[in-house]
Amino acid sequence: MNRKKNEIWSVVAIVLAALSIWMVLRQTRNYSFADFRAFFENANPVWIVMAVLCTLSYILLEGIALLSVLGSFGYKRGISRGIVYSAADIYFSAVTPSASGGQPASAFFMMYDGIPAAATAVALLLNLVMYTASIMTIGIIAVLIKPSLFVNFTPLSKALIIIGYLILAILMTFIILLIKHEDWLHALAMFLLRIMGRIKLIRSTKRFENKIDRIMNDYRECSEMIDGNRGMLVKCFLLNLLQRTLQICVSAFLYIAGGGAVRTATNVWATHVYSVIGSSCIPIPGAMGVIDYLLVDGMKNLMPEEDAISLELASRGVSFYLCVVICGITVAAGYYRKRNK
Repeated sequence: MNRKKNEIWSVVAIVLAALSIWMVLRQTRNYSFADFRAFFENANPVWIVMAVLCTLSYILLEGIALLSVLGSFGYKRGISRGIVYSAADIYFSAVTPSASGGQPASAFFMMYDGIPAAATAVALLLNLVMYTASIMTIGIIAVLIKPSLFVNFTPLSKALIIIGYLILAILMTFIILLIKHEDWLHALAMFLLRIMGRIKLIRSTKRFENKIDRIMNDYRECSEMIDGNRGMLVKCFLLNLLQRTLQICVSAFLYIAGGGAVRTATNVWATHVYSVIGSSCIPIPGAMGVIDYLLVDGMKNLMPEEDAISLELASRGVSFYLCVVICGITVAAGYYRKRNK
């Protein structure tokens, strides 16, 4: 991993986080951190613990999903390694634009554990397909059970949500094509290799061409194994669906913790779903700022604006910032353990 580059992006993410929180607080002059502190002081600790457990489950379930795919290829690894793969993906996805750093960071640890590049690539691409499919599925569920909540968003938020859903659909289609048509991926790899050769990033492209050809042969075998393993595909999808559902349940549990009625918690859950989809259309690290705007915009139609801001800050604090901190510590521990070895 490029340590210096990753450190720079981590700093950028911290700055964006601070700006996002500041923008949320600026939406009303009457709100202060005393109101936020009061939210947690008066909240039911049982539901707060439930929200934290959802965040921990989010990390664990991605690790299990990746291990299930790798296991179907014959590369079985322990749950602790799966958590490291998951933490690397989540952490670097959160601090890089369009989540571009997540899969390479996860691949770094997989290949260090002896998993071939081809199997690593197929596993990560397949998991990304299921991850995207799960968000789209949850989005459909939100539309079916709470269509009126979408209407309550402002025109800008509605546009972001619609564009976000279209981008997710295009992304999922493109990744599926890369898995099914390895010749497309081979052509893309060779194209990038030629560019790096022309700008002198690589001296001898011939050696890398041979290496890419060997990797693509293994890649083809792994992609063919997917077609004959529908059980693994279903398992991977269900794990990703559960992962995303539990992450979004954080806001609903915190709503109940703050005194909200259980029967109306589905409104908060569906609003969070719409916000997640809408945040997919802008390539900002961790969707910071975009999802905060969408959450407050949606939540303030369900409760007083001060309560909506408290819930948004608490929800993002547990489901995103706490998750990123835990993943960052896990990645650092895994990386320095590797270096010591």
